[in-house]
Amino acid sequence: MTTSAELRTLFVDALTGATDAGTAVYSPFTWPTASNSFPLMLVRAPKERKESLGRNAPLFTVTTTIEIIARTKSPALVGDAGSAVALAAAEALKLQIEVALINNPAIWADPNGGQRIQQFTSVESEISASSEGDMPMAELLMHVEVEFAQGPEDFFPLPSTPLDGFDVTVQEPSGTTEPYFTIELPQPIS
Repeated sequence: MTTSAELRTLFVDALTGATDAGTAVYSPFTWPTASNSFPLMLVRAPKERKESLGRNAPLFTVTTTIEIIARTKSPALVGDAGSAVALAAAEALKLQIEVALINNPAIWADPNGGQRIQQFTSVESEISASSEGDMPMAELLMHVEVEFAQGPEDFFPLPSTPLDGFDVTVQEPSGTTEPYFTIELPQPIS
């Protein structure tokens, strides 16, 4: 089963070592509170939408939004040159992220031979820069929408008590024989 959490992990794996951020690629569970290594990235999956493909079966087209936040910095330089360096580094990261993700077979193909995702629905990017302080910074915010399917096999069955068999008695008018029978059901092999 493909899930948003699984895709987030795959994105982190695909981006680690594939961009100028090197191994400074994090998920919300590994994001350092104070990091001295730049550039760095945070990958999270904040939004998911399931659309039913019809009645009577749990079959969905799922679109998840994977958010990537990348930050770069540069030493302060004469004029606004430091923020220009940080901005150029963020622009380079944007291209490296797209190359590392969009045609990556580990994201598209399931190791069991199936297809994990159906398509990258959209990629939206926004870059901002700040020259305030001793270290001008730039931030890249990307929203990558990925579409995949989930079917009945992806949802856990409801807990129930297995049926071993049943007895049937048919009520007849008094004075006649009441038919009775028992059906034993085969037990599943565990």
